[in-house]
Amino acid sequence: MPAYQATHIPYGLTDPSKRVIVNPGIQDRVEFLKYGIETGGEYFFVRTLVKPGGGVPIHKHATYGETFYPVHGEIAVVGHNGTKTMMLSPESNDPYVVKPGEWHRFFNPSETEDIIFDAKLQPAHQEFEKVLFILYGLVDDGYGTPEGFPKSIFHQLMLSNMGEVAYPGFVGWATGLAAKIAGWIAKVTGEQERLTVKYYGRPITDGERMKWKLS
Repeated sequence: MPAYQATHIPYGLTDPSKRVIVNPGIQDRVEFLKYGIETGGEYFFVRTLVKPGGGVPIHKHATYGETFYPVHGEIAVVGHNGTKTMMLSPESNDPYVVKPGEWHRFFNPSETEDIIFDAKLQPAHQEFEKVLFILYGLVDDGYGTPEGFPKSIFHQLMLSNMGEVAYPGFVGWATGLAAKIAGWIAKVTGEQERLTVKYYGRPITDGERMKWKLS
């Protein structure tokens, strides 16, 4: 496994309240049970609450996979590279593993009930941790749409690039190209660093690298 790339120390390591983020647009709630830095980069682990009808569009992650563990209610996961929908529940006790590069999505099929699931993302990907904090932070600060996305197309593209998130078809290809450009601009202008420090954590020091046994 490649060495874990950690550039920042999450605020949640010292302030437990910072481990929980809420998206006011869609009322999803994510709690970071383990940051990647706490597992030596092996994985990061989150608990997510999804409101009725909520979910994400079909996508894939380039270098990390995702395992879904239902905790409360029934979660629908479109897996098998986007070809099959599975209903996961705590009673079935069957997690579902999405491999790196596999098309997938999840959603809450209920019209009335919240669902809760745990997700392990492996290997850990700190840039995707940052994506979640920046995304939810922007929406919480009033810079989001009713659907829970940043109003700024530039920020949407920047986050897609940071998290190595791809979408299918020609539109997905074009979005990916635009995301690379936006990601480069965000780094050059300092916008990515500004939002990371505002919502996720501060730059890591050499001493902290030694403490956490990072490369």
